[in-house]
Amino acid sequence: MSSAGGSPPRVGRIDFVNCFPLYVYFEEELARLGMTAEVVEGSPTELNRMLVAGRIDLTFCSSIEYARHADVLTVLGDLAIGSVGAVDSVQLFSKVPVEQLRTIAFSEKSATSVCLLRLLCEEWGISPEYAPRLQPLSETLARFDALLLIGDEALHVLRDGVYPIHVDLGEAWYQVTGLPMVFAVCGVRRDFLAMYPEKARALQTALLASRDRCAERPCDTAAAAALIYDFTQRYLYAYFEKLRYDFSEQQRLGLTEFYRRAAALGELVGVPPVPGVLAASECHASAYHSDRQAGA
Repeated sequence: MSSAGGSPPRVGRIDFVNCFPLYVYFEEELARLGMTAEVVEGSPTELNRMLVAGRIDLTFCSSIEYARHADVLTVLGDLAIGSVGAVDSVQLFSKVPVEQLRTIAFSEKSATSVCLLRLLCEEWGISPEYAPRLQPLSETLARFDALLLIGDEALHVLRDGVYPIHVDLGEAWYQVTGLPMVFAVCGVRRDFLAMYPEKARALQTALLASRDRCAERPCDTAAAAALIYDFTQRYLYAYFEKLRYDFSEQQRLGLTEFYRRAAALGELVGVPPVPGVLAASECHASAYHSDRQAGA
């Protein structure tokens, strides 16, 4: 069940650097609206489960998990996490060329990336076996041809050059479809939205304000994030430039195509609607959500 009327809403925060611009000013902006929230940190899969179970009211949930639970979830407009081309933080690291892949280990932190990889393998004409990754990483290196990683861990392995071959799944999706990839949407429980629409609007407004404040000062945003995460300001500036935090018509088309392909592969029972309730009344132009070519 959603949180009671007198309790602060419970908001999930993915503990990856890619969410930094969405949350760094979130609580400050929410306070300006006379509200507070209980912020719960976790991995995408952890927060997905909590949202579906009603233990939190709103979070950026994996796109595929929204689709699998569209009966209890809906999506707030103007907010998402995706890319047009390369994303950097969703990578397939391999010891052999893609066409030779037989075994792939995957991080269990993101359902969307695992589904996307299966779709791409279908496109590439290969049928590898999949299994959860092993700890430590050296065991995975020894036993599997490739490893799918997301988030900060993917960025670290990419930076350190552990594997000889890597495939950026955002770039691979763009090459196949010519469309953006939306990895996460701003999911909200339908019962929470129905009971507390003004609270939902305030949460959305605060997230948008945090996003846009960061977009207005990209150098300062990267510097602030570098004080918390194990990356340089220069690295994070370039990384944030690749991310899209809006939910444009092109992104909706990309997400619909992702769902169509997932349904055809048996990952979904059907193609769910791609709504955007509580859409903002005006557009906010920024460096983070201007149109750009893949890899720009």
